[in-house]
Amino acid sequence: MKCPVCKVPTFVVEYLDIELDLCPECQGVWFDCGELELLLGKSEALESNPAETSGKASEKVRHCPVCPRKMAKVNIGPGRRVMIDTCPDGCGLWFDGNELYELTHDLQNEGWHMRPEVREFLCGMFPER
Repeated sequence: MKCPVCKVPTFVVEYLDIELDLCPECQGVWFDCGELELLLGKSEALESNPAETSGKASEKVRHCPVCPRKMAKVNIGPGRRVMIDTCPDGCGLWFDGNELYELTHDLQNEGWHMRPEVREFLCGMFPER
């Protein structure tokens, strides 16, 4: 798969039978449909709302790395402050370099209990930048 931002080949990291596609250039990460919920558990914390793009108005529209469709910007997590890209056909979710860290941090701050090994993996793989 190619990164929807950098257009370079991604590499796969497998964790708990979930294959994450990581970009070596921008440190973005792709989750195939359902993988984020498998990793984090509760899906209600991950519900999305259409994004208010004022903060990232300059961010280019991205195309799904699986199908040719333009991805939509959505806000997820507690307070819906983390904006990610999602495929309208349901192929998956794209997190830019720092967005997965932000989501993990927001979930922890809201007292959402993540399995310790998952939190350690996410914080180790996706540290604050």
